[in-house]
Formats: sequence, structure tokens, C-alpha cells
Amino acid sequence: MHICFLATEIILHIISHIYRDHNGRAKRVTLAALARTCRKFKEPALDSLWKDISGFKPLISCLPEGVSSTNVQGGVTFNRPLSNSEWRLLDRYARRIHSFTVSTYNLDALNDRVVQALISAPSVTPLLSNLRNLVWCDNQEHFFPLLRTLFGSTITSMKLGSRSSPPTFASSALLASLGARCPSIRELDCTCCGDSEESSDVIVEALCGLQKLFHLETGVLHTRDFVRMASLPSLKCMHFDLMKYDINETQLNSIPVNFSQLDEVRITSPSPSILYHCLKNIRCLSCQSLKIAINCDPFDDTSTAQSQLYRLFKLEIADLISLSECFSPALEGLIFELAYEFDDFNDEDTLANRRFALGFDVIAPLLSFSRLTDFRLDWICTSAIDDTSLKTLAQSWPQLEIFYFGGSVPWLIPPSLTSIGFIHLIHHCPRLRSIQMSFCACPVDINDETFSKIIPNENITIFSVGMSPIVDPIDVAHQLRGLLPKLTEVCFLEWRADEFGVPLAFEDYEDGWGRVNEFLGVSLRPERK
Repeated sequence: MHICFLATEIILHIISHIYRDHNGRAKRVTLAALARTCRKFKEPALDSLWKDISGFKPLISCLPEGVSSTNVQGGVTFNRPLSNSEWRLLDRYARRIHSFTVSTYNLDALNDRVVQALISAPSVTPLLSNLRNLVWCDNQEHFFPLLRTLFGSTITSMKLGSRSSPPTFASSALLASLGARCPSIRELDCTCCGDSEESSDVIVEALCGLQKLFHLETGVLHTRDFVRMASLPSLKCMHFDLMKYDINETQLNSIPVNFSQLDEVRITSPSPSILYHCLKNIRCLSCQSLKIAINCDPFDDTSTAQSQLYRLFKLEIADLISLSECFSPALEGLIFELAYEFDDFNDEDTLANRRFALGFDVIAPLLSFSRLTDFRLDWICTSAIDDTSLKTLAQSWPQLEIFYFGGSVPWLIPPSLTSIGFIHLIHHCPRLRSIQMSFCACPVDINDETFSKIIPNENITIFSVGMSPIVDPIDVAHQLRGLLPKLTEVCFLEWRADEFGVPLAFEDYEDGWGRVNEFLGVSLRPERK
């Protein structure tokens, strides 16, 4: 062996490089080959090879021939119980596993004999004694005893089950045991509501015992549960959904619950009205990042696609005022995400309906968030927002780095914004590095006294313009090059154009932006048929 390989640090560096830069089978094959090279490489290579495992099959494959067998469908069974020496052999590899992922596919391949053997392991320690990260993507109750064998004090990150399945007594009992069995959990993703109100209380009580819990991603939390979770000083990130939130059953508190420790909040709601009804119950005055996903119920057959869309887009002034009251002016990230089947946006009657256009008065309550660096509201119709309004936004949010304002949906209502508004944005937000917006692109004299002192932005290399109209493309291209000297490409309509095509009335705009890209030196895509 070369003298360099006598240094353990060099061997570990080589192996970590393979683990980090190789994927899938190539990584496993390379690490297995290293483990067989010599004794110096064997242990660290095996540690990396077994660090991240999916399913129980890799462990079972380590047993001597004849102990297990596999049928033609890939199902695994044990031919006899395991001896003590075979359990010790399994442990040699199991103790190396730090991250373990189990899917329904993995479990369905296991015969009952395998499950019974694994839950009867002779050791008093968990089956995977050094496990750090557990992902269990299955809700079948007859596998819960096997899941319990994995619970242990070393686990710091856990994802359990699927929120699509209703809670049961068995799942409630499982979650209620987490506080005692896995006290070191820092990140938890699971449904915290039980099969009854009493079960939910027990589950939340158990979660409140997780004194190191840093990140919680869960389903519906009732107001009383908010109060209890607010007592966890370690909790910094909280993700929850309101898909089953009942406005009629949920009473508003006279004193809102204060989550003084939260840095990040993510909420999924079926409509803005339900979202803001919930927010009236809470205050997150230390929060720095807020992500709101509006997700219409896909099984709601009681309304048309357009009425569903209107319910999604109906942001009210009072609602956004409550948002500004709930969160601190120190908020840095504000993202509104629309989870909806975009096929319905191919309806021209919907895309041309002016009732979807939001006025500046709806957005104005958000101006109090003066430290915003990331603002994304890319699915709304901004056609009623003019240059003066955008200038006010830009002046209110001078630290913006990401600004997505319309542009994801091909609204057929012409925008009121022009290149003048875009120039105000560049002028007042010098840290911008990513922009998506729709506006009427036209030549503007940037040498005019109003714009002559603008410092060009060298952070932006790609600019998404949605379905923006354009006049005099070459003049616009010169103007963009002056404002954005590092710009390499302008994206017109992006993914939707490939899937649905550009509306006939906008084909000239696509050609115009194509000429801008030619000026920028972009190789054009093949013409769509």
C-alpha cells in the first residue's frame, strides 16, 4: 500500500468523495469494491456503504445461503429462525445504518415469517442501534410492531405514514409513544391528530415532551393544540395544513396564541378565507419566513372550475391586514403558492375574466414587511397594478432578492405595468437576483433625468417575463442589456408554452421576445408545432 493511504484522514476523504459525488448503483459498487481492497479500507467503506439504506432486503441478503429464500415475485421469507451467530452477523451491518427508508413496496415484499423474526430479535436495543433518520412511508397497522423495533433514543429525524389515511387507534397509540421512545427527535413529519379528541390530546402531550423538537410538519392542529405547542421553546419551524379546518366549529380566542420562538411557518389551506380565519388565533412575531399554499379540494364536485378558481384567487384586503398583524415587520420571506391543476387555466373565458385581477389596495397591507428579501405571488393576475403602484412596492421592499409577481399564469388581460415600472424595480431593489413578472415591454429613455442615476444590476442572468407584450424588440433588448448587463436569456411563458402552446393573439409577442434572445446570443429552441 502506498504510504499516503496509511493516513486515516486521506482514506476517509476518498470515501466521502465517492459517497457524495456518485449516485445509486455506481456508488454502491465502488464502495463495495473498496471494502474488499484491504483492511484499511474495509471498515470506513462499509460504514459509507450501509449509511443510507432502503428496505430490509439488503440486511437479509447478508445472511448465509439457505436461511432465506425469494420467490419469483420478489417476496422474501425465512426458512427457519435465525441463530445467535446470524443475529450478530446482522448487527455488524445494522449498526452502520444511519438513515433508513421504508415504503409500502418494501414491506409488501416481506413474508410474515420475516416480520415475526425481526420483531423477535434477541437484543434489548433497537434493531438499528445507531439510526439517526427514519422515513416510514406506510400506514398498514400489521407492520406497526416492526416499526416499533426501530424506535430509539438515537433518532433525530422522523417521517411517519401518509396524511391521506384517516387516523386510527393503532396509529394514535404509536404516536403517543414517541416522547418516551424517541426523546432526541429534532425533526418530525407526521399527522398529529388522533382517532378521537382524547387521542389527539394524548399525542400532543407526547409531542410536548420532545424537548429537542426543532421542526414539526403535521396535518390539522386545533386551536387548543396551538396553545400547547407554543410551550416548546425549541420549536423553530412549523408546517401544518387546514384542509379539514371547520370555520363554524373553531372559535376565535379573545387573546391569540403567541409563538414567540418560531422562525419559519408553512401553511396549506383550501382557501384564503379559511387561512386567515385560522391566523386570527395566532401570532408569530419572530417569524422570518412564511410560505402559504392554497390548495383547492380536488374532490369538490359542487362547483365549476371557474368558481373554484375565484375562491382561490379571492384575496381580501381584510385578510391581508390580518396577515400583517399576525407576522412581524421583520418577515424576510413571503411565498404564496397555488396548488391547482393548471389544465383549467387553458380556458380563455377564465383567463380573460377581470374579476381575477387584484388591485393595489389588496396588496398594500403587505407593505409593512419592510425587510422582505423573497416575495413570490406568481399566479395572481397583476393586470390592475400600474407603474406607480410597483414603484411603491419597490420602495417599501428595498432588500428584495427574489420577486415573482404574476407571470406563471397566462392571463389574457393586458398588464397595466410597463417598462417604467420594471425600471423602478431595478432602481429601488439593487439586490435583486431573480425576477418573474408580466409587463408591457416598450422602449424607455433610460438617459432621462428620472432614470439616469440607476446602477445596472449585475446579479440577474435570467429574466422570466410571463406572457408580456413587447414593442420594438431590438430597442427593448438594448434597454435590458443596459439595465441588466449580465442577462443571458429572457423566458417567455416557459413551461406552459411547451404543454399548451401560445394563444394566437400572443404569438407575435413570442416572436418579439425571441428576437430579444437572439440579441442576447441565446440559441433558440426548435419551433413548436
